[in-house]
Amino acid sequence: MNDFQQEWIAVDWGTTHFRVWRMSGVDVIEAREASCGLLALQQDQFESTLVKHLHGWADQAPVLMSGMVGSRQGWQEAPYLFLPVSLREVAIGAVEVQALELNRKVHILPGVACQDQTRPDVMRGEETQLLGLGAGVEGWTGVICLPGTHSKWVWVENGAVNSFDTYLTGELYSILSQHSILRHDLGAEEFNSEHPAFANGVEVGLSESTPLLTSLFRVRARSLLIERNPLANAAFLSGRLLGEEVRSAIKNLPKTEKTHLVGGSSLTKLYAKALTLAEREVQRHSGDDLVQLGLTAAWQFLYPQSE
Repeated sequence: MNDFQQEWIAVDWGTTHFRVWRMSGVDVIEAREASCGLLALQQDQFESTLVKHLHGWADQAPVLMSGMVGSRQGWQEAPYLFLPVSLREVAIGAVEVQALELNRKVHILPGVACQDQTRPDVMRGEETQLLGLGAGVEGWTGVICLPGTHSKWVWVENGAVNSFDTYLTGELYSILSQHSILRHDLGAEEFNSEHPAFANGVEVGLSESTPLLTSLFRVRARSLLIERNPLANAAFLSGRLLGEEVRSAIKNLPKTEKTHLVGGSSLTKLYAKALTLAEREVQRHSGDDLVQLGLTAAWQFLYPQSE
């Protein structure tokens, strides 16, 4: 019998959200989700929460988890693996959790970190999406951008993460739009990637024609002196920050290098537009889909098929 045909449980447990899949080999039998992420739980509540959401599923099925559940504030810390590290090593480096109620094996995937004193950085959860993309296969080489509150740009060579950088772009936009003087000049209505002001912001960022801090205040000045257009201001600000991020991330990449964008539809559309304006090739991937695929890939590495 092939071990990988057994039933097992895949869990994506983040800061705010929880998703779980009942698996049979590579096939999803059933899925559940809830808003019971790390921020909603005390450290001693993780196991009971998991027990609740596994109700009715096979009692002995082992569990493989990824995300903030393995952080210092999570159920049990799964220490970072340091660069350079193969994604296969991330998978087989899963940490076994000391469960009290669950009569089954429970593992958490570790995060990845750069310990270089000149550029320290960490990721936790994104490594699972990289596995789902197939970047853990020996010989896979490429550049992956994972947009979000803290965007990641990851360089993979022959299935190993060699370097990555995090950009505070999403959080900075949130801070500026909610807590700075600019909050009076920005609209809450959503804009799309084709808004002219967004493209204008990206182009200013790519060209570096105006310093970032100056660009930020000009949003306010334009609203006071030229035209009050909250939607256009929000689109420009987003584009300006994305342009800054993209310019920095791609400055040493050859123009022929394709960027794999992993994330939600709305964010990857914005990043795809910014990269297109920078004359770069883009391929978009669903971040949600890659989490489950990544946990499955990790499971295959952790429990290789045997007869």
